Amino acid sequence: MKYWVLCLLICITCGCGGSDVPQTTVEQDVFAEVVGLGDSCADEKMFQDAFVSGAVPENRKDYGKYAYVIDGEAEIDGDQATVPVKVIGGIVSSQEGDSAAKKKAGEKTETKMTWKLQREGKEWKLKEAPLPG
Repeated sequence: MKYWVLCLLICITCGCGGSDVPQTTVEQDVFAEVVGLGDSCADEKMFQDAFVSGAVPENRKDYGKYAYVIDGEAEIDGDQATVPVKVIGGIVSSQEGDSAAKKKAGEKTETKMTWKLQREGKEWKLKEAPLPG
């Protein structure tokens, strides 16, 4: 009887099957590429992998000076996507060291930009990600 109760408790605790992994939407995948660019710029390979081949900007470190926020709905057409992005400057960057920490709050900027992405295989990658200025 002890083992029966123990088995019943294990079954209740573990649930009943269903090992399905939640699926993300296409829009969520596109948004993740945009928002994740701030982290990707810290590593050369990750930065290159974030862009379609031939579209990698040469000013990788400049991308670390900003934060990126989705600023509206994405327009997705097949393997192409257009995303409104708010590029926020004046954010403290760990790549810049202590000098960036001394910035004043009044130096914060927000610029609305439009970025383009393209699907390569199953992954979305940045095609055009302009910075302000």
